[in-house]
Amino acid sequence: MSKPHQMREGTCYLVKEGKPLLSFMLFELMLADGARGFCITRQYPERVRGTYKMAGARTLWLSQTPGPESHNPTSIGALATEVQKYVESTKDAVLILDGVEYLVVNNGFPQVLKFIEHVNELVMRSKAIMIIPVSPDAFDRKEMALIERNLEVIDMPLVSVGKPAPKSDTVTDLLDKY
Repeated sequence: MSKPHQMREGTCYLVKEGKPLLSFMLFELMLADGARGFCITRQYPERVRGTYKMAGARTLWLSQTPGPESHNPTSIGALATEVQKYVESTKDAVLILDGVEYLVVNNGFPQVLKFIEHVNELVMRSKAIMIIPVSPDAFDRKEMALIERNLEVIDMPLVSVGKPAPKSDTVTDLLDKY
């Protein structure tokens, strides 16, 4: 895959935004650049696919409701295994993890922090790219500092206050608009 964007392989990006608008736009652009996607989300899969251009991306719904695309949020170890299988078997992998707050509600902050650190190591080793949107208001300062510690942070205050994200053709253009 050619990389006409500034997102580095082997990197987890923490996107601080109230709603995951920019994160999904970055994910869409990476897919358009030829990346192979895996979307782990709290949002219903059909709604996500109807809202964003995710052709060919695998989708996993963090939900207590059983189904072919759903994953129990309390099975965080099994979720790590799903991520590991994907990044080890997929060249040019890009992942989005939308629902960190929901994972914290179901598992507690220490377990989710361990999960994020483990996934970060998997992403580094496999040269994948992961986008992790979080609402900064959902965490206290210490928790946010711990999450940010080993991730690349994109702070999007304009998206957090509800301003619509501008449309762009490249990741670089999109990030430059903020």
